[in-house]
Amino acid sequence: MRVECIRIGSVRLSLALMLGLLVVPGFIVAPVLFDKAGSVSLAGALAGEIFHMANLGLMLLSAAVIVFWLRMRSAGMQIGRLRWGLLALVTALIVANEYTISPILAELKVQIASLDAVTDEHPLRKQFGMWHGVSASIHLIAAITAAALVALGPTKPGEACSS
Repeated sequence: MRVECIRIGSVRLSLALMLGLLVVPGFIVAPVLFDKAGSVSLAGALAGEIFHMANLGLMLLSAAVIVFWLRMRSAGMQIGRLRWGLLALVTALIVANEYTISPILAELKVQIASLDAVTDEHPLRKQFGMWHGVSASIHLIAAITAAALVALGPTKPGEACSS
């Protein structure tokens, strides 16, 4: 088996794991937490920790894809601008959510103290809801972008490995 084939497989796996780390926490785990936890504050705290860990994993996987693609490109394989652009977009969205939006949400949670204790009409809760919507939208766009990367594959056509 050629080194290039191993790199292609590694990129495929990394991209699939990225998609999984976006879909599972965001669209499976978080809804179950909010349905079953019994407390909005507890569910939110747990979901926040899960998203934090997923985001760290996503950034690591993104870095791995970059390293593999650079090595593949130096070996003469073509990745293509679209793939690079989509990877840059998904990475920027994850970084923005982790280091821009999440701190705002955390600060609002501290100011509110308990989401269970304030009404939906409370100004801080409304502000929290707005930022939560921004974060959820960013997460959705990142998931769609990751799905596009998985669908495109790791390299331009014609560079697949066969036995």
